[in-house]
Amino acid sequence: MPEIQEKRKSKRMGINVKIKLQKVKDNLASFGLKQEEFEVNVVNISKDGMAFRTKELLTLNSFYDTKVVLWTKESFETVIEIVRMENLGEEETLYGCRFVGITAADQFKIDVYQIVSQN
Repeated sequence: MPEIQEKRKSKRMGINVKIKLQKVKDNLASFGLKQEEFEVNVVNISKDGMAFRTKELLTLNSFYDTKVVLWTKESFETVIEIVRMENLGEEETLYGCRFVGITAADQFKIDVYQIVSQN
């Protein structure tokens, strides 16, 4: 059987943190949100993006401001773009997003988080 190739550029790492998302102003696709700012449960992260669960209904290709706090207490602010969604009849939907405009220094924080948590 052929081996399935991973599409992601960076290794994803499990993480269990809550962060807040805030819709980017002038984002017409997100007008259906119940609140301007809401919490999501992050389940994994890489230096290119992350996955999270929420009850909010988000649309693909919509953008949100967020501050990501790693368990090491390192944090960074970034914009995310929703690129994937999956719901198998669960209460919360799993969303995949990519970081938009993340700095090399903030990507390094994620690399350090991955190294520290592996040891």
